[in-house]
Amino acid sequence: MREATNLSWTDTPFGGARRPFADRTSLLAAFSVNATAAAAVYLPLPRTRSLTVTDATVRFGFHAIAAEVPAETAAVVTSVDAQLVQARRRAAILAGHRLGDQLTALTAASAGQPIRGITAVRAAWHSQPSECGLARLHDTGRQPGPVTLADICAGYALHALPADFPLAGADGFWAASQILRQLVAYALAIALIAARNADRYQWEALHLDAVVEAAAWDQLTDLPPRIP
Repeated sequence: MREATNLSWTDTPFGGARRPFADRTSLLAAFSVNATAAAAVYLPLPRTRSLTVTDATVRFGFHAIAAEVPAETAAVVTSVDAQLVQARRRAAILAGHRLGDQLTALTAASAGQPIRGITAVRAAWHSQPSECGLARLHDTGRQPGPVTLADICAGYALHALPADFPLAGADGFWAASQILRQLVAYALAIALIAARNADRYQWEALHLDAVVEAAAWDQLTDLPPRIP
């Protein structure tokens, strides 16, 4: 299993021990998921104004987990389910890119596990609007047609979104490490787009690889240098 996070308590990202946020900060939670790995990004939302950010000033929390062997998939499902339960009830906005479809794939890998959070969010994703008192849902892939997240990022001046997830190799280790970085970048892109559409964030241009490196360098130090 490979895991990366900058949260003090990954099982309670909305609690007082989280970092790098002050207590009682309103959060946007964004998820990027596949059948064996997932990442959640938590973006603090300003209360009354739109926040202008640069590569050096974006602050966010993240938790990413990837299975390296089939037996570890259950742990990925459990992690995503627990975080979705909290995000649905405590985040201001819950964002994803066609997250309902991603959760369907994860459900198929759950092997009969209890998946209360995954089931609830997957159902809500296809029956918007959100229920009163729950997180507002934002799907960056809601427009018709085969529009990729990379295409959408280009329209928002979000640069260098990583390529599609690599296939698992014989060693598994490097593939899982690359997937962690890519999932965090995908979830961050989704979070930023949702925050901008909610008039909470603005920027001239952001470079996702630089922002992720600044937040996750101590979690992903085993990765080889990124090739431009």
